[in-house]
Amino acid sequence: MKKDNGNAEDNRKLTKAEERRKKEYEKIKEKMLREGYEEKDLTIGIVYANVMAFIMAMPFTVLFCILFSIGKHSFKMEMNFIECMIFFILFFICIVVHECIHGVTWAIFAKNHFKSIEFGFMVEYFTPYCTCKSPLNKYQYIIGAIMPTVILGILPCIISLFSKQTFLLYFGLLMILAGGGDMSIIYKILLNRSEKKEELYLDHPYKCGTMIFEK
Repeated sequence: MKKDNGNAEDNRKLTKAEERRKKEYEKIKEKMLREGYEEKDLTIGIVYANVMAFIMAMPFTVLFCILFSIGKHSFKMEMNFIECMIFFILFFICIVVHECIHGVTWAIFAKNHFKSIEFGFMVEYFTPYCTCKSPLNKYQYIIGAIMPTVILGILPCIISLFSKQTFLLYFGLLMILAGGGDMSIIYKILLNRSEKKEELYLDHPYKCGTMIFEK
């Protein structure tokens, strides 16, 4: 994930990495506009992303809790202090892994592969991020955006239904919540209606979300 949308984002001082990405983005944008593409903004604000994270995670939480209860599994998870610490340490490690999965998936599709991928850390939000600097088609972008939530969130929840492991259920639901921002971007992409025959998606250099180039 990148950063916030709106006036505060537009007026803040960009980091050196963001300035560099902005220049790279402007070059790609100029080239695509010359080729007949039109630019459309699908970035989102941090407040919107946080609210949508809960909204997007709620159906999965309800679904997996219902399925877990149908199997008559216990929702109790007794952990001592050390086990709680391990749980949260694992969670923060998987936040980094989450971004790595974005990078690996998008690198498969990107023209320059891993050269198109950049990782960083947002100090103000205390979170890592991954961005793809090459245009992708709609489904390539969506697959890269949703893959961490599938691997780290949905898959553990499914496994918990068969293994009866409450730890996996709660961890999976937490990682689904962590992927709520990604799902909100995907939701906005899917809501976008266009009669254009060609669409390419390019991460905004410093805001949360993507830009669409259509022709």
